[in-house]
Amino acid sequence: MIPVVPLIPLVPFNSMDKTKDSNLKQNLNNSSSGKIISVQGQVVEVEFEGDDVATLRDVLVLENDLSFRMEVIKSSGDRRFYCIAFSPTNKLYRGAPVINTREEISVTVGNDVLGRIINIFGEPLDEGKPLTSSHKKSIYPKGMAYNEVAIQNEILETGIKVIDFFSPISRGGKIGLFGGAGVGKTLLLTEIIHNVVTLHGARNVSVFAGVGERIREGQELYETLSEQKVLPSVSLIFGTMGENSALRFRTAYAAGTIAEHFRDELGRDVLFFIDNMLRFVAAGAEVA
Repeated sequence: MIPVVPLIPLVPFNSMDKTKDSNLKQNLNNSSSGKIISVQGQVVEVEFEGDDVATLRDVLVLENDLSFRMEVIKSSGDRRFYCIAFSPTNKLYRGAPVINTREEISVTVGNDVLGRIINIFGEPLDEGKPLTSSHKKSIYPKGMAYNEVAIQNEILETGIKVIDFFSPISRGGKIGLFGGAGVGKTLLLTEIIHNVVTLHGARNVSVFAGVGERIREGQELYETLSEQKVLPSVSLIFGTMGENSALRFRTAYAAGTIAEHFRDELGRDVLFFIDNMLRFVAAGAEVA
């Protein structure tokens, strides 16, 4: 039973800090520009001027609203590109000027994201202080070579006897929890996070991707982890049910980037959760 406590409102992902707006404007002085020529749902077609055009996965922003972001997904002509918008498109119009940031979607990584709820751009959703770390990584990292993949024959002890005995989890392996709504999947994940962090000490961290989760569920998870005093060892990345499918789909990629940074560059043992895979697949189908 989760106690009733005052809710911590999650901040909308596109409410950028004004100081970030001014810094971004300075960085965009030499960037290429274009204009919107059509909008169909979340798909925006942009035409660039001259030969300085965008490339796949570049992030574009509106010239008069830098918080509005869209990602280049496909070419539609010599200087035209289809983009997927991450915000409602009701503010867009034909001829609206856009600027190419020349960067892919990047998320903040490292110890600064522990104990925080962030979105795919590394912006806080928990009304906490802005993340000051400048260490960011693209959510589309280069994949590992096959000969770099290590297989370990070692069991991860969760402290939950029914799991450790009947369905043990191997280190470096994958496991799925299947069940209907309201049967306790998220609660079981919370218990595993608590036990693993408690049993294995400060070396372990957990990364939780909330893909299409209800805001209420994210709130309750945050409060439960805080009450159990394991929140400082957990990073939460959310693309809630109210966001569009493009953002929800990329939430898992952002969380995976953070988890890989902890594993590969900081040498930590990482417990990585995606809640849930059904909504991740559904979001991908919507984007497609």
